[in-house]
Amino acid sequence: MNNTHEHIQTPMRTIPCTTILAVLLCMATFSLHAKGGAPPTNHPPGNGMDVETIKLRLEMMDCPVKAVYNKDVAAYLRSYLTYGYKGTERMLGQGKILFPIFEHYLEMHGMPKQLKFLPMVESSMVPYAVSYAGAAGLWQFMPATGRHLGLINDRYLDERKDPYRSTEAAVKYLKKLYKRFGTWELALAAYNCGPTRLSRTIRASGSKDFWKIKNKLPRETQRYVSRYIAACYTGTYYNLHGIQPKTPAEYHLQPMAARVYSSVSLTGVAVATGVDVSVLKTLNPSFKATYTPGRANGIYLVLPRNSWYDYLDSKNKYAGSVAAQP
Repeated sequence: MNNTHEHIQTPMRTIPCTTILAVLLCMATFSLHAKGGAPPTNHPPGNGMDVETIKLRLEMMDCPVKAVYNKDVAAYLRSYLTYGYKGTERMLGQGKILFPIFEHYLEMHGMPKQLKFLPMVESSMVPYAVSYAGAAGLWQFMPATGRHLGLINDRYLDERKDPYRSTEAAVKYLKKLYKRFGTWELALAAYNCGPTRLSRTIRASGSKDFWKIKNKLPRETQRYVSRYIAACYTGTYYNLHGIQPKTPAEYHLQPMAARVYSSVSLTGVAVATGVDVSVLKTLNPSFKATYTPGRANGIYLVLPRNSWYDYLDSKNKYAGSVAAQP
């Protein structure tokens, strides 16, 4: 996949006070241009659905699973690129903010960068998404899975909805599943239906070939890898189909994150920075309320770039309350 990003890299600023309060911005840089590898077209959405052309692109596409073309892949491509194109434009617009975060953690753990498209399948790139079964966040963790992965979920916070913490947890979990099952097809299947269920199916069938055992898996899992292939294709070649990502309003705020160790009141942050509480809630979807107590391991607080300086100035008297991201 020939994906290139231009990044807005804002240098770390040191606040002159009795202690150094620094905000590391490397994990909160944002691409100016969504990828695609070819100049955008002026064609209406859905253009270029020639099957042979799509098959050729799939063969050329960088993807951690074998990018097959089957009826499920075709159906999901029609959804992403034709009648559901508005949703795709919204998802890829969100990617301007979220893809750099995903890429950071994937690269940190030596994982395929194309896994950044998995939240298109899981949550349609909505950080606060909650399923009917209770799965939440970009990576759709169930409460028990989130706890197992060390994500806080109490009366104040649900870190399943935190793009930073949930992504780090998801990447570590996917890496563990890949190490256990040996292929990305099986790792993705295990992510969807659970490793125990997949292991039982493998033992019963005597095969570790996902495509041979998929019909013995839950219905959603049978189509999961195909849906991921379609998402990967869409994220790679969207501009050849007339898809134009819709930049979310918060992108223009240039949101940046830092780990905060003291208690946080979004109301207090609003007073200090002049940013409306509703905007702060949008930028911090893990907050269940407007207040959270301090945490020994810290939490991620996201603010507009220009608002960090006002916030840090208001916190100068609290030494060590804000630290650089790892």
